[in-house]
Amino acid sequence: MSAELWDGRGAVLVDTSAWMLARRFPEARERLFAAVERGDVAWCWPVRYELTYEAPSAEGIAGVDGTLEGLREIGVDSAVQRSVLSAMRELAEGGSHGAHRFPLTDLTVAVAAQAAGLDVLHYARHFSRLGDLLGVRMLWIADPSV
Repeated sequence: MSAELWDGRGAVLVDTSAWMLARRFPEARERLFAAVERGDVAWCWPVRYELTYEAPSAEGIAGVDGTLEGLREIGVDSAVQRSVLSAMRELAEGGSHGAHRFPLTDLTVAVAAQAAGLDVLHYARHFSRLGDLLGVRMLWIADPSV
């Protein structure tokens, strides 16, 4: 599966990298929050943990909670966790030393999206490789050169 630029439509599981980029770029933020309003955005716990960690204050954490409240939660159950380990093994077997070393949140997001039948919205180059491995469409929230 190839990575492509997101047109703002369709259900997506949003990675932390996309949320963070949307903070800095108004056009990306507008598309993302329009999708939030339509109910097209999903989240999973590893992303929520990272967003909470990155929040600058209690008010920032409340903002994360308010944004994600009511959106579709994609579960990270034992089947997803086992699939993350399986993907790591497959990456290690098919690559050079350390080929399985992806950020665990990103691996979990990709596998959770695969299990839920969703595309991943991101802003990180390595998602292309995960998409190819898992057969998940990876969508850039903005041009990767931004």
